[in-house]
Amino acid sequence: MLVEERNRGESDGSSPTREEDLIPAAITDTGCERELNEDRYAVIEAPGGVAWLVCDGMGGATGGELAAQLAIDAIKRDLDKHGELPVESALKNAIVEANRVIVLRRQNQAFASMGTTVVGVMFDGQEMAVVNIGDSRAYVVRGGLIQALTVDHTYVQQLVDRGEIRPEQALSHPQAHILTRCVGAEPGIDVDVKKFWVWPAVEGAAKDRVVLCSDGLYSLVSENEIAQLVTRNSPQAACVKLVELAKARGGYDNITVSIIPLAGEVRSDPPPVRQARRIPADAGVPPETRSRRGVARHVLLLVLVSLVVSVLTVGIFVFTKFS
Repeated sequence: MLVEERNRGESDGSSPTREEDLIPAAITDTGCERELNEDRYAVIEAPGGVAWLVCDGMGGATGGELAAQLAIDAIKRDLDKHGELPVESALKNAIVEANRVIVLRRQNQAFASMGTTVVGVMFDGQEMAVVNIGDSRAYVVRGGLIQALTVDHTYVQQLVDRGEIRPEQALSHPQAHILTRCVGAEPGIDVDVKKFWVWPAVEGAAKDRVVLCSDGLYSLVSENEIAQLVTRNSPQAACVKLVELAKARGGYDNITVSIIPLAGEVRSDPPPVRQARRIPADAGVPPETRSRRGVARHVLLLVLVSLVVSVLTVGIFVFTKFS
């Protein structure tokens, strides 16, 4: 597997790194046939790290774009509250919260059929978590090679897993886009979460790029084409070219892609020397709570000082009177 390879010191043959190659990018497009864009993407800077999300909403004019936006808003609120958690727990819990919000909104008959896929990645130092529910995907690209970091939650993926159809038949199957899981469909939710680490780069070695996308991209652009365009272009240019290619082939769905360049390579095992997490001891504690705690500590300190002074005063008096 790509994340297990260690071709340290080997060059990928690409051009030297330019400044624009280090800047992440994202783009979303309505496509050629849809009237609404039900896809959403977001970058969330939370106390516990930075998260990138892509959501593909379902429900058309009666709630697809609302479901995607509700998911992103709920995830952001939850991540802001739980900066003390490891990235994999924080991101998974946030999606569970998003599910709760959408399930409640579905009680309104106007939004009874809405839901959304979610794929996301969150970074904290060298730690990296990938989560997904539905058929939006996360990939890692390294030196022209590509590997999926997620597995689709679809009926045809189940057929592939059971050996009833070959993987290359999945996208052309007539039931290719029937989801077996999505955010908002059920009160209980099963979120796939994986933990990775970003190993420091070695001079001359290929650096990884993480790609998040909705099915509107990979249904029309092959994984090999994604890998080549991501490798040969800056993230911004690659996003534009990928969307243009999908639209040139019909663009029958909304198209969303995010490309995040990394400082090293994604690995499934931790590096020998890990960077300390950047989370302070009171991360996630509301400012007013921290203020009350500070006042309480000062009051306790004054009480202790007063007690010590009283004991010393009594001791001196007793010593003076009976000496």
